[in-house]
Amino acid sequence: MIAPSGYYSEIGISGNEREGSAMVKKTRTMKKLDDLNAQMIVVREFMDEFYDKTVFQDERNLSSDLTASQIKSLFAFRDEDQAYPVGELRKNARVKRSTITDMIDRLERDGIAERLRDEGDRRVVKVRLTQKGKKIRREFYQKRRKEMETIFSKLTEQQKKKLLSHLIGASQILRKI
Repeated sequence: MIAPSGYYSEIGISGNEREGSAMVKKTRTMKKLDDLNAQMIVVREFMDEFYDKTVFQDERNLSSDLTASQIKSLFAFRDEDQAYPVGELRKNARVKRSTITDMIDRLERDGIAERLRDEGDRRVVKVRLTQKGKKIRREFYQKRRKEMETIFSKLTEQQKKKLLSHLIGASQILRKI
């Protein structure tokens, strides 16, 4: 999911500030999202960068039963009902080839995901979430969504726009690190 067209201009981000952003490229293709979804996307993009540089360095900081690696693995499945080639999961999770293999091994061992051979090309291995994996992913997402609702409910519209603008800027800065 990405922010709807025109969203960045609404929160005061100019074309030059967002031109190179992968978020913006995706933004142009998405049609309709409710405001909370758009806000969650901006926060997620920031958190991806933030977690990569901080939280994922030390999994003990997570306030969840899931490890950082499991969270990252679960959300590499952009659509929980789709089977993904390993390479696409690696790109979605923003990890190295050897890392995604270890992540998938752990998910498979824990009954969260399963590997399958592509029917069209038996050389291609795809991975999909099991029912257990889908349930865990949904529960984690709902928990985070409630947390975001609570955070954003305490802010005025102007404060939300300002916060999201700063998160976009921070995310762009972290990408350079």
